Amino acid sequence: MSDQALHQLMAWLSPSYPIGAFSYSHGLEYAIEAENVRNGEELRLWLTDILERGSGWNDAILLCHAFRARSSRELKELARLTEALSASRELHLETMAQGTAFAKVTHEVWGLELDPAPLPVCIGQAAAQQSIPLDTLLPLYLHGFIANIIAAGVRHVPIGQTDGQKVLASLFDRIDRISHQALTASLNDLGGICFLADLASMKHETMTTRIYRT
Repeated sequence: MSDQALHQLMAWLSPSYPIGAFSYSHGLEYAIEAENVRNGEELRLWLTDILERGSGWNDAILLCHAFRARSSRELKELARLTEALSASRELHLETMAQGTAFAKVTHEVWGLELDPAPLPVCIGQAAAQQSIPLDTLLPLYLHGFIANIIAAGVRHVPIGQTDGQKVLASLFDRIDRISHQALTASLNDLGGICFLADLASMKHETMTTRIYRT
């Protein structure tokens, strides 16, 4: 992996990459309001379920298949499947808005031709075009995904920034394990049972006051 490719990957997954990631909480805002997440340990458990049994696991598989896609038709089918797996209108917005922004910014900065698609599909095909190794990309993608949700937790649980980093560090081994499993997973392995997280994303739509878009 070249230094240039590593810089690109760090830029794409940085909170400063202008895809609006900071404006999404993945349903956590409602979970905090409903007191389902009240401290660092409950946040860790919430994120563990998302990684192992929810959108984290599904995104990892879909990113791998997008990386390996051999045609635009295959990518479009993966994009439609990713949209169909969105459990709520807001989660659909979250992945589509970020993916569309990623495609636009990455074209303007790096000259890559990417069709607007859900975020994991866009990042998978961008990494393939730049020959970024999949086994390097995948854990860092999940790291960025989880870190963004933790940032919302730090602000609104609230927990301190140090405790937020402790939660993130406690998930490193799990992220690595899930990434390793996803590398050999088929589309038949997609699925989720994070019912509370899915319901939180649905109920977020009707909150009277909210900070995040999801």
